[in-house]
Amino acid sequence: MDKAVLLAQLKTLLATAPDFAAYTPTSAVHHSWLAQLHALIERWDKYEAISLKSASNLMHMTLMRDAQVASVLGALHRAIADLELDRPRLSGQAFGPGDVYDFFKALNAAVASATKSVFIVDPFLDDQVFDAYLSGIPVSISIRLLAHKHGGTLKPAQQKFIAQHGAAIEIRISHEFHDRVLFIDGLSCWVIGQSLKDAAKSMPTYIAPLSTDVAQLKLQHYEGVWSGAKAL
Repeated sequence: MDKAVLLAQLKTLLATAPDFAAYTPTSAVHHSWLAQLHALIERWDKYEAISLKSASNLMHMTLMRDAQVASVLGALHRAIADLELDRPRLSGQAFGPGDVYDFFKALNAAVASATKSVFIVDPFLDDQVFDAYLSGIPVSISIRLLAHKHGGTLKPAQQKFIAQHGAAIEIRISHEFHDRVLFIDGLSCWVIGQSLKDAAKSMPTYIAPLSTDVAQLKLQHYEGVWSGAKAL
């Protein structure tokens, strides 16, 4: 996984860590968070992931819980600290005119990091998004696309994509936005300088992660836009 994507995901998980004082062996919130953390830590260091899995599995034992929580959070902080060493290089990525393939690789890395959901907001999305960014996503991951043009090409592409891949994908149309934004797992958020279909073709563009607090406000806003949008 791209290091910039991994760092953004891990920092988001740290900021949204559940209260382990309220942990119960059947808590879906805690198990979901731990599962996401394990998937990301494994991409950073497989040996750390093994220790993390062991700590998670032992957390149901009340007398050992504090030690296991410390192990889990320790692994998370170590991963972030290690990736932060590359922070100047990971703060965002810029692409000059003609850097279409580099942009494609960077955005694909972000999309491929998803473990639960992908939400793409782009007013000019067209049917290219399916082959370029969505074809390799596991069918267990839900996909949402929010656009306001090219519905005539998106709808048939959506139907063929679902028929072939069996993916859960929804498309809605709204004229209430202008941003280009990518949300991964309802946690991390990436702002994109140009529409995906034209990015880096003839003008410079960028992909930049938002801080967790801003990302959550951004997601809240676009959940509202989504709720009021028309299903394609």
